[in-house]
Amino acid sequence: MVDQFVIGFKTQKWWGSLAAIDFFLGGTGGGTFILSMYLGLPFGMVLGWIAVALGAVALLIDLGRPDRFLRAGSQVARSWISRGVVFTTLFLVFGLLRMAPEWLTGLAWGSSTGLGQAIGVVAALGALGVMMYTGFLLSHSPSIPFWNTTLLPLLFALYGFACGAGVLLVALPSLGGRAADLKSAAVIGIALFAACLVFLWIYLLTMASSTVAAKESVRMLVRAQLSVPFLIGVNLVGLVVPLVLAASVYLADPGFAAASPALAAAGLLALIGGYLFRYSLLRAGVYPPVIDL
Repeated sequence: MVDQFVIGFKTQKWWGSLAAIDFFLGGTGGGTFILSMYLGLPFGMVLGWIAVALGAVALLIDLGRPDRFLRAGSQVARSWISRGVVFTTLFLVFGLLRMAPEWLTGLAWGSSTGLGQAIGVVAALGALGVMMYTGFLLSHSPSIPFWNTTLLPLLFALYGFACGAGVLLVALPSLGGRAADLKSAAVIGIALFAACLVFLWIYLLTMASSTVAAKESVRMLVRAQLSVPFLIGVNLVGLVVPLVLAASVYLADPGFAAASPALAAAGLLALIGGYLFRYSLLRAGVYPPVIDL
């Protein structure tokens, strides 16, 4: 039998700030597109599509060379990076097809036709795949116990939708949104901000009772070097304040003009928290180096 000694915790270096940007843009774009399609907001679908496209550019830059991007999509059976490339490509193609009838007349696949609805379903599934694949990618990292859980894809999906609601709260007032649209976005935002807050701490409490390395990751987030961006940035600025703002405006119901600035602020703060969530989660990934004797 081989004896092993854990000599300390080593922080992962593979995923950094550029990956956090890619994860943020992809998740936010997918959430924005699906919510906008549900609410019937063509400009929101455009914003979501652009965000996912920018996320793909960030991934391409992170990979270093265009040929690596092509190779990344060739291992679908065994690689979540490959699946992410497929989801992104599927969304960009079918998302563009879904948006086209909103701006061009005479197309055979209008949004009310069976073909148009089928295209919309494929686009939405692609967007959902873009939102969740990063969570699956990290969760399939057994060497980093803090990520190695099925809770992570669900958390990434929730954050994608929450950030999508944030985009709509910011964009609606300046892009000709209606009071009904803003109120619907506020209700969705309230539900998603609250769900993210609850689910995030369920995830942390679960990891705090897991392996030694997972406990160290939680300690980094709540008591050590990442506590400021996580506790203040992710939780307070990114979830609690937007939730309070959106709920206060919804309960007061002051009208479109008065509600717009507060809800836009809530949306902007949620987006800041959404990026810091990805950044903090990546930075907290540690695994214990082991010496075999």
